[in-house]
Amino acid sequence: MAEISYRRLGDGGAVFDSASWQTHILSPAAAIIFEALAEINEGRPVPQAQAFDFLRDELDVDIDTPEMKEVLRSLEEMGILGG
Repeated sequence: MAEISYRRLGDGGAVFDSASWQTHILSPAAAIIFEALAEINEGRPVPQAQAFDFLRDELDVDIDTPEMKEVLRSLEEMGILGG
């Protein structure tokens, strides 16, 4: 996760990438997932397999829903998820 800042906004959150100057607004569910993934890998990109296992086993998240696929795609674009 290169050069990003995160702020909790109400139930959701915002991620600012100072390298690209992009800001991403996170839904409440995406904010929880972002926070959890950032914590388990100390701010570094989380390998997808590790992230998927963590989300399924620890947070009981169904990663196969269209909504979750969109959240995970966004997190990958932000550099939160690695290959």
